[in-house]
Amino acid sequence: MKIIVFFLLSSLIVETIYADQRLSDIRPGIPCDEILETEKRLGSVELAVNDGEGISNYIGIQEGQKVTIVYRCDKGRLIEQKIIFASTSRDEAYRLANEQKTKLTERFGDPIHDGLELSIWKKFYFGFVGADLDYLTSVVVWGREKEDAMLLIQETETNLWEVSISQGSTKLEYILNN
Repeated sequence: MKIIVFFLLSSLIVETIYADQRLSDIRPGIPCDEILETEKRLGSVELAVNDGEGISNYIGIQEGQKVTIVYRCDKGRLIEQKIIFASTSRDEAYRLANEQKTKLTERFGDPIHDGLELSIWKKFYFGFVGADLDYLTSVVVWGREKEDAMLLIQETETNLWEVSISQGSTKLEYILNN
């Protein structure tokens, strides 16, 4: 019995370790054929694969939390990966976003823009120049290139909160507001 419990716990730990590496293992530019196998290895459930626009959706685990993973492919290559955490409250979403920001900073270094830690003076300045403060205070960006990670907190139409981590997403909105 002890051996069975040990193997079950070991498999959960290994699955969590692999899931935490999703952002480093599945990067923009890889062949999209590799995504299905990787997500199966991580224990994810396939929701939709290649819906005609090159979008595949999975439900999986990231950082011990249930997430939706969206992949967008073009010409057989991954161009965007988005990991979406859902929350029922704003406070929980910001707590989760801060945890993810810490882990992403460990992996990618300091962000070039941290809207979660924006000083009052920067808020004043960005507001003065006409930037979208709602957007700038809810986004953390690790670089201006598509391959760089970005974290975004937003409220959905159904009064839920989403914390999304993406790679391959355009940073145009950030660049225009900064």
